[in-house]
Amino acid sequence: MLNSLLPALLWASIILLLSAHPQMGVPHPIWVIQPDKIAHAGAYALLAFLLHYGFRQPLMPVVLGTVYGICIEFMQQAFFYGRQLDVFDMVANLVGCLLGVWFFSRFAHLLPFLRK
Repeated sequence: MLNSLLPALLWASIILLLSAHPQMGVPHPIWVIQPDKIAHAGAYALLAFLLHYGFRQPLMPVVLGTVYGICIEFMQQAFFYGRQLDVFDMVANLVGCLLGVWFFSRFAHLLPFLRK
């Protein structure tokens, strides 16, 4: 199972590295769909997709991905210069995890390298 989780662990490391960089760009009004929320959802969709590949069941990727995203948000607040906790990022992470599991359940059979 560990070999199946290596892609997810690598992607989680990349997410952490990207999350540690100071935030760039200008703030948007709260009612505008922000590009960074789409990026969060996409990054966590891929994470959940890869976790689903490793665990082969849908609940664990959603839980682990969401908890990981929440932890990173708190780490940004506490340790990373120029970053702050954003509840809407957490929501985008959850939405991304749900989308990743949905994509895996719908399309994994089309990718022969994902079959065991």
